[in-house]
Amino acid sequence: MGAVVGGTEELKSAQPRPRPRFELFRPEAPEVLLTRVKRALAADRSVCGLVLPPRRIELRVPDADRRLWSPQLTVDVTPTDEGSRIWARFGPDPHVWTFYIALHAISVFGAFVCLAFGISQWVAGGSPWVLYLTPLSVVLSGLVHGAAYVGQGLGSQQMYKVRVFLEEAIAQSDDGRPESGRPSPDMESAQV
Repeated sequence: MGAVVGGTEELKSAQPRPRPRFELFRPEAPEVLLTRVKRALAADRSVCGLVLPPRRIELRVPDADRRLWSPQLTVDVTPTDEGSRIWARFGPDPHVWTFYIALHAISVFGAFVCLAFGISQWVAGGSPWVLYLTPLSVVLSGLVHGAAYVGQGLGSQQMYKVRVFLEEAIAQSDDGRPESGRPSPDMESAQV
């Protein structure tokens, strides 16, 4: 799996987002693409993953290469009139994502508590000193959001590796060899 497949340039030039997404279209049926990915996973140990029913693929780097910021690629393959639509989303490990969301929730909850207590102090005629703590919640939320982009930067090579693996796996011919003349004109890529 050494050649780069068309459409990978979008990954480098995409606008940053906490969970980057992309979409591919292929003329083959979803079952053919899922079989190709299964075959590629069995042949190449540089990426680990599963093909799950119904028409879902989950890819990640091997455990030896995994870090806190390592990406996971979740792929849904759906049939279309022209073949298949491949919708993929990068994200962190589910435990990391849960912690990320929990920190956002804590910062929002902290802001509401500070506002409610500060307004209570103000209405009671006291000094609303707690209102000064409200911006700390905004700062915490901003730091957590920024951490997602730092993690993406640290895991960008792994994201590229996993995406190229997926694109090469689905571009295989039915005999397991790469299609000639790639990047394939049949593979359209759209940044979502």
